[in-house]
Amino acid sequence: MINTFHSSYNPPPVPPRARYSKPQPVGNTALVKILSVMLLMLMMLTFGGFFYLFKKLNLLQGHGSYHESNHEDMTNLLRLDDCVKEKLGEDSRAECSELIENYKAVIEKVLQSNKKVSRLTAGPNGSNGPAAHMVLLTERKDTKEFMRSNNLLWDLDHSMLQEVQLSSKGDMLIIQKPGIYFIYSQVTFSKQSKSALKQAIRVTGPKKQEDKELLKAFCSLNDSTSNLCTASLAGVFQLQKDQKLYVTATNTSLVNRDSCSFGLFKLR
Repeated sequence: MINTFHSSYNPPPVPPRARYSKPQPVGNTALVKILSVMLLMLMMLTFGGFFYLFKKLNLLQGHGSYHESNHEDMTNLLRLDDCVKEKLGEDSRAECSELIENYKAVIEKVLQSNKKVSRLTAGPNGSNGPAAHMVLLTERKDTKEFMRSNNLLWDLDHSMLQEVQLSSKGDMLIIQKPGIYFIYSQVTFSKQSKSALKQAIRVTGPKKQEDKELLKAFCSLNDSTSNLCTASLAGVFQLQKDQKLYVTATNTSLVNRDSCSFGLFKLR
């Protein structure tokens, strides 16, 4: 029998065979992961490089300002030395006065810092080694000995002494412990003199022939400026036991007793 039936619909699909899977399109997942990791590493390296250059530039700028500051300080010290040695002309007196005032301000700050350090580093007994700050003998306590010598006399009652002795005459500090000391003095003159107004720090040993001048400073007075002038000194020296330090002035009768001091402290 012949089948003559016809239909306009397509025949149904053939069912898949066993163990057959439809082929998947080739993907690029692994390549994308590798590129992502490389891009991340590149960004990290770029950021790290910029950060390193930024820190390096700041460090170089800091060193530059430090060296510039040191150069300026050294120049000021050389100019101050020329002022003390009177190497500069008359036109530079104003500059010298300004340098000396700045120097005095620095010394004052150093002394204040030293007091703070002494309080912080003091031992169990509150002592931080030899030190002295002397105040000039007042006119009320003077027995006319002050006018008979060029050595300045100091008031023990209003001075500070620590592991340093004052001579019986009251003019010399006697070293008890050898070492390196910071020494300073300030003498103010209130009267004019035909000769230069000078103050000096001198040192002498057990023998008189060992007497020598450590530091000296000058100042001048004239009617057009002021009736006071101050000569300041400071320095670091190696001192031995029993050496004696004292301050001399051109003429003690010209000294203003309210603005004079002398001191030292042991650095090491």
